[in-house]
Amino acid sequence: MTAEVGQILAGRYHIEQALARGMAQTYAATRLSDQRAVIVKGLDFGQINQWKSYELFEREVRTLQNLSHRGIPRFLDSFQDPAQPGWHYLVIERVPGKSLQEWLESGWRPSEEELKNLSLQVLDILDYMHRLAPPVIHRDLKPSNLILDRDNQQLYLIDFGAVQDALRQQSHSTVVGTFGYMAPEQFSGRSAPATDLYGWGATLLHLLSGRSPAELPQQELRIDFRSSVHCSRELADWLDNMLAPAPEHRFGSAREAREALLTPTMLTPLRGHNSVLAEAPQVARPSGSSIQLSRSDRELQIHIPPGQARPATTSMAFFAVFWNCFVAFWTVLAFQGGLLFAAFSIPFWGVGLFLARQAARGLFLRTELSFSSTHYSLTEQLGGARKVHSGRTAEIQAVHFVLHHKMNRRPVFVLEIEGGTQNMRFGLNLSRAEQHWLRSEILSWLLGQRSSAEGQRLLALSQEDSPHAF
Repeated sequence: MTAEVGQILAGRYHIEQALARGMAQTYAATRLSDQRAVIVKGLDFGQINQWKSYELFEREVRTLQNLSHRGIPRFLDSFQDPAQPGWHYLVIERVPGKSLQEWLESGWRPSEEELKNLSLQVLDILDYMHRLAPPVIHRDLKPSNLILDRDNQQLYLIDFGAVQDALRQQSHSTVVGTFGYMAPEQFSGRSAPATDLYGWGATLLHLLSGRSPAELPQQELRIDFRSSVHCSRELADWLDNMLAPAPEHRFGSAREAREALLTPTMLTPLRGHNSVLAEAPQVARPSGSSIQLSRSDRELQIHIPPGQARPATTSMAFFAVFWNCFVAFWTVLAFQGGLLFAAFSIPFWGVGLFLARQAARGLFLRTELSFSSTHYSLTEQLGGARKVHSGRTAEIQAVHFVLHHKMNRRPVFVLEIEGGTQNMRFGLNLSRAEQHWLRSEILSWLLGQRSSAEGQRLLALSQEDSPHAF
């Protein structure tokens, strides 16, 4: 039996208003002991026939018990009412305001400054959640799950039933989320911290356009929103990164997204919305860099000498030496037990060779990039081995950052030239500043080539807005 307005649950909570009815019942109530305004959410475990509903309810209770942030309503209690067998309840503080969905339906349209303020608050909440051990992923960011107190400009994130911790086995994940706000990876049951960035980006599109993101046109899984919203190019470029179809192409973290929003000079679009190269950023050459670059109207030459080693590469080199010495010592001892016993060392030698190869690439790899008006090439030379990749300059669609791996939970990026039938990656052992500078130079040179080849139309478009630096 569902609770009714005026009813007192467990002798402690006075029901004032029914807020939502469905599989779970949600009520506005007052805690009698101190007259505190609360939200009571109940589920009849005796009636549900879907294990998923039970799992989501229990997950929300466990999650809320461990969260403490001013942008997340505080968990207060969970209980069962003897007068209502089978019903389980959770209680959270009732925060002032209305959901963004309700504000939208009332005709509210936020300014760009308001949107940035809301974004900073959401990203602060996500940064807190994603930095927990293990990280907590909400998976269902949307206007109805965000409460805004417009008097105090305070935003709250609610409904943690879809939450997932990053250590949960992905193979057992269910598809949770709301169509239009779900990141592409959620359709296969996967999620990561970048999934929540996509959800907030999609929510911002709804606030900007007044329409669900599901109603906006798409092109190759990317929401083509620019013709449907009115905002600055800086914000549109930022949204492009938030809404990248592949999670590794989004910002590396909520904190990185926040910094890019606060400092537009840190941001450039991955590509223009018409699949032509976007305006080139202007980034100064990092002091002390040994990269050699020469450019003219006809060609661009980049030489990355060996020895561009990051601390992580040096650490890997030392570890590779230690690992291989240990495996060699173990193999010698294993031979005393026979050839078959020694054969068990083969997989460990494989790991050692991989580590040695990666360390050698970081310490000794020589990279050459060459661009002309017709073709481009990437040449990698390690010792006597030489590998060349090439393509047509006209087919280049983007030059962007791609997550290569994570070292001690910190993302490590490479640069990727996207075009034709293959993508070329380089710059693993460069500093982030050097990567930004090279990307700036390549985009700038390519934009000049496109302007010349495609005439005054693209040239005029490229001069409409001042370029932004990543």
